[in-house]
Amino acid sequence: MSERIDRTERLLNLVICLMATAVPVTRADIRRQIPGYADAASDASFERMFERDKDELRSMGIPVETVQDPSTKEVLGYRIRQESYALPPVDLTLEERAAVAVAAQVWGQAVVAPVAEVAMRKLESADDGPWVPADIRGTVQLTTSDAALLPLMTALRLDRVVVFPYRTPADQEPHTRTVSPWGLRSSGGGWFMVGHDHDREAVRTFRLSRITGPVNVTAQARAVTAPDDFDINAVDGGAAGPRMEEGGVDAVLRVAPRRASSLRRRAVAPDDPWEASVITVRAHTWDQLVPLICAAGPDATVLEPDELAARVRKRLSAIRDAHGSGS
Repeated sequence: MSERIDRTERLLNLVICLMATAVPVTRADIRRQIPGYADAASDASFERMFERDKDELRSMGIPVETVQDPSTKEVLGYRIRQESYALPPVDLTLEERAAVAVAAQVWGQAVVAPVAEVAMRKLESADDGPWVPADIRGTVQLTTSDAALLPLMTALRLDRVVVFPYRTPADQEPHTRTVSPWGLRSSGGGWFMVGHDHDREAVRTFRLSRITGPVNVTAQARAVTAPDDFDINAVDGGAAGPRMEEGGVDAVLRVAPRRASSLRRRAVAPDDPWEASVITVRAHTWDQLVPLICAAGPDATVLEPDELAARVRKRLSAIRDAHGSGS
């Protein structure tokens, strides 16, 4: 009796077999050449084994191609094109490796943790020495937005309805929202989710930083789907924020000469916004301007309106509290 072949070994042999020739390999040749398939108790058993193996290889990103006769559509065999599967050398800087390592720690807390683990092992196998920088230690602590992002991505993948507590700037207390999510988008330094709000029976945009508790991915299938022409990139990222007027909101800022370029690009006056010390900028909502002003630091000061200045002070205070006031 032949020695039992480990499934991992069988999959590896199958990849080698399908990559070793330019012509498609027939099922009969695969059964005869790959150790493990010959031990199948019947033709039906071999077919089940082979179909499972093909599906697993494809789920791993290995492009197993089914070759058909163009006239009869009869399956001629299978192959893996080297040009479709070959991976160029992985050459990342130390900073890039650190970023990937941190990302893997974040995804390690998500439903895609097994995929992240496999990806890290593949990257490490491409190098002779330790792949992850030695000073990357501990567990990444997720912010409220990060924690909401992971289950929302799961809901999008599974087409499920989500339920979560949400507080708008006008709310004293959060309210429970039930939503069929359509997509996620990063805009203006924040994450937004667009979907059908079942409590209001309308399309709404939700800023993830305003989700105040866990996002529950329900067993209910997404009740309302996005229209065929839906484009998440065309959605206003600040739609969840208040609009001061139909054309957007204006703010007057004092900026350092030739600094704060992200704000100057939004200038509507004067004629030479790059040199001016006082500019008027326009955005859809205050939420789009606050992170840009904070990022500019001492190079930008809000002159008006007072509401925007108060929001910037509040955001800067939160940043200071999160990182310590220092000396």
